[in-house]
Amino acid sequence: MRPQNDATPSEVLALMRPGQFSRLTLLVALLPLGSLLFACGGGDKKVALDDWVADLCDAAADYQEASDKAGEGFLEADFEDTKKAKEAFAESLKDQKEAQSDFRSAFGKIGQPDIEDGDKVIAAFKEQFDENDKLTKDIEKAIKAIDDDDDFLEEFLKVADEFDTPDFREKLDDLAEDSDDVQDLIDEIDDDEACSEAIFDDDSADSTSNTATPTPTKSTQAGRTATTTSKTPAATKTVAPATTTNEKWVSGICVSFTGWVNDIDKANGEFQTALDKSTGDGASIKRLLVDFLKTGQTETRNLQKEVSALKAPDVTDGAKIHKVFVDVSTELVKVFDTLVADANKISTTNPSQTLADVERLSAGIADAFDEASAGFDKLDAFNAPQIESIFSSRPECSGF
Repeated sequence: MRPQNDATPSEVLALMRPGQFSRLTLLVALLPLGSLLFACGGGDKKVALDDWVADLCDAAADYQEASDKAGEGFLEADFEDTKKAKEAFAESLKDQKEAQSDFRSAFGKIGQPDIEDGDKVIAAFKEQFDENDKLTKDIEKAIKAIDDDDDFLEEFLKVADEFDTPDFREKLDDLAEDSDDVQDLIDEIDDDEACSEAIFDDDSADSTSNTATPTPTKSTQAGRTATTTSKTPAATKTVAPATTTNEKWVSGICVSFTGWVNDIDKANGEFQTALDKSTGDGASIKRLLVDFLKTGQTETRNLQKEVSALKAPDVTDGAKIHKVFVDVSTELVKVFDTLVADANKISTTNPSQTLADVERLSAGIADAFDEASAGFDKLDAFNAPQIESIFSSRPECSGF
């Protein structure tokens, strides 16, 4: 057994992946490295869906590698010298366009998926290409317009706030509303996480859902506030409090993990707001980052204590099932302990070095959370329908 959605730690992963540090990882902030920045593609020949997606993902992987390499020189630039920083950006953008050209060539050879509305899929790609071409030109123009006497980092971050990457997933989702075949195509892309990140420019397929936006309501337990959800406001109702051992355990697990996500989400929002108001120097960036991670460390330790204090469910292997949740929360504590320690080691003597150090730190967060949440895989070994049904019925567990 397992919760219906084992993405509770992954929700935090999504908050903390490099995309959330976009104001600091400069190329990610301005150049949508993981999105489609090419101009045309597709063809008339029809290709089986599996083969078409495989070819698309191969091309996207090559593009991702080339675009990442294109950004290396810029991240090493001296941002205190605005003229040289602009030159470094222009050089990286040149390399980025070459990567786009190579992808454009590869995409032009893979043909059209042999599915209903396959032609509309190609049209959606081409529409995205046009939007991203415009975005690239606008960004290039904005960076060129930075005065050589201005503070480059400050002006660069202003430009980063000005532009958003066009949403490609939304285009395909719109097609999928009327076509199961297009939904199958989306699902196949999402099955390859790296491909999904490259094609849709999102950190995880789990971060986007086709379900309706839930309406939040509040409940409290164990001193932590959790957000429970319902499909519509009309579905919100008063639910009897947990009374049995199993109900109390399930409710406690759900409230603790959901409240943990909410607390870190709030801390992340405060972190981003503080970054907006900061001077952008290395020392302030480090201080804000360390403070944010320490908050996450504290909340995760609270999570571990709350979960450990619960009485195991009264089912076969109940103690072992409970131990899985305790062990995962313990591993999450270790993740934050390591992040805080690493953040404290970040150098602040040179702004570009500070940004590079933050980039390295944020790049490892995804793997760290993946490893910690992998502990939930052990739940597959157990069969406990009594508590599975409670997970399905308790409103505080709607996110599981």
